[in-house]
Amino acid sequence: MEGMVDTGTNGDNNGSIEDLVAGDEEGESSVASVEDQLRKGMTVYEMFCIADPPYDKTLLQLQSFLSGLVSDEKLEPRDGMHFMKK
Repeated sequence: MEGMVDTGTNGDNNGSIEDLVAGDEEGESSVASVEDQLRKGMTVYEMFCIADPPYDKTLLQLQSFLSGLVSDEKLEPRDGMHFMKK
C-alpha cells in the first residue's frame, strides 16, 4: 500500500510541480512585460531629469509653483500628490 500511495503522490506532485513551474514562467514574463511598459513610460521623465539646463529650483519654489497650478485649477492635490484636473 505504501508504495502505491507514494507512487500516486509522486505522480501527482510531478504534474503539479510542472504546472507550477510553467505558471511561474508565464507570471514572470507578464511581470517583466509590465515592468518594461512602466520603464518605457518613464522615459519622458528621465529625459526631463537630464535636460539642459538642469532643474535648479528649491523645494519652496516648487511648492509655490504647484500651489499656483492648484489655485488656477490645473492641478488637484490628493494624498500628498498632485494630479492633473480633468
